[in-house]
Amino acid sequence: MDKHSRYNNYTQLLSKVDAMFAQVKGRHEGQFQCIAGCFGCCQAGLTVSNVEATRISGWLSERASVSAKIRDRSQMLNDPELCSLLDREGRCSIYEVRPVICRSHGMPVSFEEMPEEIGGDVNDHSSYVLTNSVASTNSEGLEPASENSVNTKIDEQRDVCPLNFEGEDLGALAEADVLSLEKLNVLLSLINIQFDKQHAGERVPLMDLLTNAQIIK
Repeated sequence: MDKHSRYNNYTQLLSKVDAMFAQVKGRHEGQFQCIAGCFGCCQAGLTVSNVEATRISGWLSERASVSAKIRDRSQMLNDPELCSLLDREGRCSIYEVRPVICRSHGMPVSFEEMPEEIGGDVNDHSSYVLTNSVASTNSEGLEPASENSVNTKIDEQRDVCPLNFEGEDLGALAEADVLSLEKLNVLLSLINIQFDKQHAGERVPLMDLLTNAQIIK
């Protein structure tokens, strides 16, 4: 398996999240304030899953100029409360390969309880009934379970960036306009297990990707 095909399931998931973001934004264009240089959601201390860490590190290892820019902190925003990968203009230095959670920022999300990390322990979400295709490695393997396959809970919470959907009742939004962090967490957890079962539960700080040699492949 070449170095790109080993990420097929993960990149398919990214494409699905990106597509959903575009669709929701298209239906609610006036409710999105997300623009390049807006970093209200880019908080410090973000960690990523093993598959994300490996892919981002590999991408950085092939782009010496980007890595050098990040290491040269004079070219970065350097706010201790914000992500350390923001440049002086507040733009993401790794935007092309940014993690799943970053791609969900700005979109209405639902959760049953606030998740500590996206891509955590799949066993924490046993209330979800997943179809066999979700755990497979074929091209359909990232399709979420159908609505009928999910045990809907009455304590679902919804949230969104405070700059977006101002004055809107999030509870009135259609399900198609709300990203389920619970489903996303399950899918990313399964992808991590398929990618490297031994290290599936590990979390890596974003800044460590520049210096942690064993991650760069």
